[in-house]
Amino acid sequence: MRIAGIDIARGLALLGMFVAHAAPPIGGGGIAATLIEVPDERSRLLFAITAGLGLGLLTGGVRPPGTATGEQNARGVLRRQVAIRAVCLLVLGILLQATGVLVYVILDEYGIAFLLMLPIVFLPARWLLVAGSVLLVVAPGAMAALAAILGNQASTLLEDWFVTGAYPVLTWVAVIMIGVGVVRLDLTRRAVVVTVGGLGLVAMVAGLGLSIALGGDGIAAEPRVTQVPLPIAAIGTSAFTIGNVGFGIALTMLCLALTSTVCGLPRRVARGIAAGLSPVGAAGAMPLSVYTAHLLVLLAATHRTPEGSLTDDGWPVVIGLVVGALAVSWLWRRYLGRGPLEYVIGRLSGRVPAPRPGDQVERAPAPGDSAATVGERRPGDRLAGDRLASDPVPSDRLPSDRIPSE
Repeated sequence: MRIAGIDIARGLALLGMFVAHAAPPIGGGGIAATLIEVPDERSRLLFAITAGLGLGLLTGGVRPPGTATGEQNARGVLRRQVAIRAVCLLVLGILLQATGVLVYVILDEYGIAFLLMLPIVFLPARWLLVAGSVLLVVAPGAMAALAAILGNQASTLLEDWFVTGAYPVLTWVAVIMIGVGVVRLDLTRRAVVVTVGGLGLVAMVAGLGLSIALGGDGIAAEPRVTQVPLPIAAIGTSAFTIGNVGFGIALTMLCLALTSTVCGLPRRVARGIAAGLSPVGAAGAMPLSVYTAHLLVLLAATHRTPEGSLTDDGWPVVIGLVVGALAVSWLWRRYLGRGPLEYVIGRLSGRVPAPRPGDQVERAPAPGDSAATVGERRPGDRLAGDRLASDPVPSDRLPSDRIPSE
């Protein structure tokens, strides 16, 4: 089983990346140019938010394994699964970047972030939320200031990961910590979804507003050190990141509210919305496969402009990525089940068992019954911590009450 709202939010992040990576620039300003710039920063952070939610669900949801002797074993199993997935993401990210693709590959940074989460993933929700929020306030600005001092040039891969990259690892860790903490609060509770969504909106308005006041544009750029003093630019960078994280949190909670009964929406309406958005949710249910495939498409589409520079931009590329991802993902999930890379990493981590004779392929539910909705349970559903849960970023099905048994 899966949570439709989280899959849809993750799918929207993927679609945003397609636009950010392949849409040609529109000159002259105006509404069209602004709309093209909106996904540029927000899609990656929305992806990180859903990664944190997924990690929280994978590691036990609202009731993760405790510190008792038996439950420590369960923690070890879950940590090992996350560690193996993290290493796979790290290796895959480095390999994809080595192909020469023109966009910034984020998978290796995700792998590092997940490894850093291993010692702290089972901390109480309040500690994760407080520490993640503090780190989110401090890390983006501090790393931007340090990068400016270093001249924004990475001499080593570690510097690129932690300082000069598009999003240094500590920013990812902060967002993932918040995501895990939100899951621990229990997304089947209306008060949690509404409160978290409301706080996301407040963070968006306050963060982007402060960034604009300090010299940013609030859409695609934070204040630059070439325009304002370094301390002001650092504060503006953190404010811009906070605003974009708030946007992603609010959007994810909205997706949950619209595709579930948790906020009082009639079940038929929630299922109808989930069914209508099922192609987006299907892409979000196999994000590693879709993300990797889109990088390979961009690599194949790379060409030289008449001026001699390399580019992968083009509206046919954007349209092909969007239509292809939605159609192929929906058909794959409907008839084949897990995405190919999700299956491979699931097998390597032990999350997905070896197939046995007579086993049926796990397929996505039919439209109209597209995924589990938060706050709704059906006979046969498995529970994580007595709450309905889905699975994390590369994603499988939902964990059992303690140790995943897939």
